[in-house]
Amino acid sequence: MASSASYFEKRVPESWNQRLKQQAAHGPEGAELLAKMRAADFALEICVGANERFHLRVEDGAMRAAPNADPKPLITLALSEAECVRLEEAIGASPMSLLGGVAGNPDFVLTPARLDALREVEGTMRIEVTGERPWGVVLHFGAPPVPEVTTTVAIGDDAFAQLIGGELDLQGAFMTGKLTLGGNVEVPMKMAMAIMTPE
Repeated sequence: MASSASYFEKRVPESWNQRLKQQAAHGPEGAELLAKMRAADFALEICVGANERFHLRVEDGAMRAAPNADPKPLITLALSEAECVRLEEAIGASPMSLLGGVAGNPDFVLTPARLDALREVEGTMRIEVTGERPWGVVLHFGAPPVPEVTTTVAIGDDAFAQLIGGELDLQGAFMTGKLTLGGNVEVPMKMAMAIMTPE
């Protein structure tokens, strides 16, 4: 498994930019969505353990590793080194898989409308994937630093894989008890609504 630096600074941007190239290859048929993808402009921050920080910047739809932190990243991810390994195993190199699973759309992309909706979300939640090898990731919406977690979303590893793969939708997972919420449920509900904003 690659180091967290290689994963976040190389593999994740490469995967993101490959999706942009795939959309461009659709030609005129994909031009409308491509224009929306190229209008994306935001930053992500990733905190791995106590000492590692990675900054990703999307400008004109393309992602690159950035040398400095953005004053207000769209989302800050916080996780341990071990959880970083599990995240990569679960979703590969595409962070969109995580958001796409929530949206019930394996081909999910961040458009300006969805970005605007996500910028209205404030709060901190932890997604906990339970099973034989439990792991999790904290998502913080708003300016750093990452405060204490106020919400927990728990889902079994099999159900998580189904969610990421588009075989299980968020509502179905919740209604069948495969996904449970604890704490301030407003944060995950607002995030889910923002992600499901039409393109």
